[in-house]
Amino acid sequence: MALFRRRPEVPAHVEDGFSAAEAPAMQRSILEALGLGDRPAPAVVPARLRVEGGADGRLVLVWRNVIVGFVPPGATAPLAAQLAAAGDATLVAPGAVHHVDGTWRVWVGAVPTGGFPPVPEGLDTLAPPETTILGVPVRRLDHRG
Repeated sequence: MALFRRRPEVPAHVEDGFSAAEAPAMQRSILEALGLGDRPAPAVVPARLRVEGGADGRLVLVWRNVIVGFVPPGATAPLAAQLAAAGDATLVAPGAVHHVDGTWRVWVGAVPTGGFPPVPEGLDTLAPPETTILGVPVRRLDHRG
């Protein structure tokens, strides 16, 4: 076994495409993966997403070695089957990161020619993390009450 051998890649078949779940909670991760610094962001950033197993049977989406979202329940079964069939190979899906109403969103699948569809209701269930400074929530630093 080679120590630093790259795993072979298997392309994921994503028929219609979908929005990744939990984008508001994953904003810090998405911004880190975008790596824009002070540069302005393009409207749509192409993404090559790895599909990996997560806790409780969930599937996570990894972009540039950062977890940027979760596969929603309606798309989990087909991708879980593909992930199992891939064995030791890495399951890779095309995608894009785009900005919608103040939130960066991850799209999995081919970029739609007519624009991205609206985000389904109930897709995001996790609350965005609190803003902290050195681990202390900013709300606790506010002395105004």
